[in-house]
Amino acid sequence: MLTRDQIQEHIDQLDAQIPKEDAQFVISYGGDLASSADCEIVGNHIGYLRFGVEMLKAATLEPEPRVGINISVGYMEIARWGLRVKTITRREDVTMYFDRDFAAKFPPRTWKNNVTMSGEILLGIFAVLCLLVGFGEVIAWVWHWLF
Repeated sequence: MLTRDQIQEHIDQLDAQIPKEDAQFVISYGGDLASSADCEIVGNHIGYLRFGVEMLKAATLEPEPRVGINISVGYMEIARWGLRVKTITRREDVTMYFDRDFAAKFPPRTWKNNVTMSGEILLGIFAVLCLLVGFGEVIAWVWHWLF
């Protein structure tokens, strides 16, 4: 098995030998934010190699506490429809990082939220019933008017 220093030597050699100038790499999503979950990674040969080198760099560097590692890949971006990957961030607490950000967008659940949600559901059911009764009345009126 390779030691950390040997791995770093290989990465440094690859970094020096693969040019950055011709690298093109983009995560394409078609321009529609609703379909951004269906994305495609598109790149040329050099772009994939450079992205691989940047990923290896991110994997081997020691992260700073609470900051992580930021590797710049902005030189590979293509000015088209795509998610531009400008930096690669390595954090050892990835799930905690995203769970914390995701949870911050929503208020904590309380009994008031539950009562509000139940009221909204009942109001929706009532609206649907009123629409059905009204539609039935309109059909009955048209039926009597025609026949």
